[in-house]
Amino acid sequence: MNLGIDGRVITWHIGSGLATYTNNLLENLNKLQQLKNIFLFYPCKDRTDYFDINSIPQNLLIGERRLDFWRNVYDLKWDISYPIDVFHNTVNGIGLPQSLKGVKIITLHDLIPYIMPETVDRPHLNYTLKNTPYILEEASHVITVSHYSKSDIQKYFGIDDEKITVTHLAADPIFKPLDRDNAKRVIFNKYGIDKKYVLYLGGFSQRKNIARLIKAFKKVILEKEELINLLILGEYSRSYKALWKLTDELGLCDYVKFLNFVPTADLPYFYNGAEVFVYPSLYEGFGLPPLEAMQCGTPVVTSNVSSIPEIVGDACLLVNPYSIDNISDSILTVLSDVDEWHKYSLMGIERAKEYSWLKTAAETLHVYEKCTGII
Repeated sequence: MNLGIDGRVITWHIGSGLATYTNNLLENLNKLQQLKNIFLFYPCKDRTDYFDINSIPQNLLIGERRLDFWRNVYDLKWDISYPIDVFHNTVNGIGLPQSLKGVKIITLHDLIPYIMPETVDRPHLNYTLKNTPYILEEASHVITVSHYSKSDIQKYFGIDDEKITVTHLAADPIFKPLDRDNAKRVIFNKYGIDKKYVLYLGGFSQRKNIARLIKAFKKVILEKEELINLLILGEYSRSYKALWKLTDELGLCDYVKFLNFVPTADLPYFYNGAEVFVYPSLYEGFGLPPLEAMQCGTPVVTSNVSSIPEIVGDACLLVNPYSIDNISDSILTVLSDVDEWHKYSLMGIERAKEYSWLKTAAETLHVYEKCTGII
């Protein structure tokens, strides 16, 4: 079987969840050694290049973080003449090649534009609402990343069970327990953080609920005698100014640190150096950051809504993300009770073992075989 995979996110959108998914899927499909050829299709300005997975130029794999990523994915004109049996679009089906013959698989991670349209930029919202019904009709099969997302997709579009498959994601192997004191030294030497800290990372969308996290942290500061920081990692977006203004109004400028985009290689140190990782998101199709923190052995406080309970089980402190008191009380529980800290640290590590990218790749390969009849 010859497989073609959409390479836009791993060349234009490095550091994103979509890129993490595509990178790990490619790497582990290659490890399985069940496919005749795997080709990464890379769109250039006036043509489409493709590379065998074993000969992808290193400069292409390094990728970049293009601020115009979403604008570029909408109007792309693919020119795919190389014979492939399956083409897999991992970008929610956006830019699915219309003229391509053969099997087309899409991974639709979530339905955020339908569930929480107020949190989506207008161009992306307009494109998605207009094109998703066509994309789902055009696709031979739909992969999604949680049973919760599957139920959303079926509720909105009536997709038959036989046309949709759930393949859970996994944390990258780089996320693992490290010496906590050494991790804190690395964070101090590189970022100047010299206090204990609560950690958040995962984007600045309104649905990430960072404003309530900051308000909850105010209550933590008032309860704790020991000085502690809240570190917020992620590339600044338009909502950053409002969050910084809120931080200032609450008198938390000395306590809340916005560190902007952080390279993936540094994230294991941040997770391992944290006292607790907090992820109060209002909606997730999967939600990788809690799983990454769990795999590092860091206790997690996260939401009891959308797909998150499905993924983390009882290995985290689950909170009502709309309740500032519930968020703050759970953070304080972990900060103040050593037994609770160790309990959730160990439970998180064990729960994270249930997920692996090799398993995700094997389940995805089964979808390819099912749709083509080729083994």
